[in-house]
Amino acid sequence: MPSPCDPIRGSERADSRRKRLRLIDAARAVVAEKGMDAAAAEIAARAEVGIGTLYRRFGSKEALIKDVLLDGIAEIQAAADEAIADEDPWTGIAKFFATLSEAQRANRGLAEFTADYASAFAQDVSEQSMKLRASIEQLTERAHRARVLRADVSWRDLVVLSLASVQAGECLGVRATEQQGQRTTALLLQGLRAPGAHPLPGHPPIDLLDQPNRQPDPDRPRRPVLNRQSAE
Repeated sequence: MPSPCDPIRGSERADSRRKRLRLIDAARAVVAEKGMDAAAAEIAARAEVGIGTLYRRFGSKEALIKDVLLDGIAEIQAAADEAIADEDPWTGIAKFFATLSEAQRANRGLAEFTADYASAFAQDVSEQSMKLRASIEQLTERAHRARVLRADVSWRDLVVLSLASVQAGECLGVRATEQQGQRTTALLLQGLRAPGAHPLPGHPPIDLLDQPNRQPDPDRPRRPVLNRQSAE
C-alpha cells in the first residue's frame, strides 16, 4: 500500500487541486460572458482539461455553475452588509446600489440568475436570495427613516432599477461607452434621492414571492433547478 507521504500521490493531489481551481476560474469567465447556458465543453476547454475532469470534480455542469453563482451572490451580500454598517444611510445605500448594478452588468450569468424565479432554486440558493432581499429592504427602510431616499421609492424599485444598465449597448445608431453603466447608475441615484421633484406614477414593482396563488408564466423558459443533488 502506498505511503500517504508518497511524493507521487502528493503531486497527484496538487494537480487535482490545480485542475479544480482552473475549472472554477474558467466557469466564472464563461458564465459571465455566456450566461446560465454556458457549455460544459467550453468551460473545460478554457480550463485546459477534458470534459470528463469537470464531471469527476463537480458531478455536473449545473453543480459547478451553481457554486460559481452562489459566490457571486455572496459577494453582493458582503457589499450589503458593509452598506448596512455604514453610518451614513445615503452613502451606504448608494454604494450598494452601484455594486449591485455593476455586478449584474459585468456578469451575464449573475443577471440571469437573479432574474429567475426563486421558486426554481434549491434551498441553499433560495436562502441566499432571501437574505439578500431582506438586506436591501433594511437598507431602504433605514434610508427612508433618515429621509434621504424619496418616500415613494420601495426596495423593489431598487432591485428592478439595478438592471437598468445591463442591456446598455446600441440604439438608433448610438453606442454606449464603457462608462455608460456608471453614468446610468449616477443618474438613477440622483432621481432616487429625497425629496424628489415630482411624485412617481403608478405602483412599485410586484413581489412575486408574495403572491401565494401566482401561476407560472407558460411562455417563460424554465431553467433546471440548481441543487446539491446535481453534484452527487
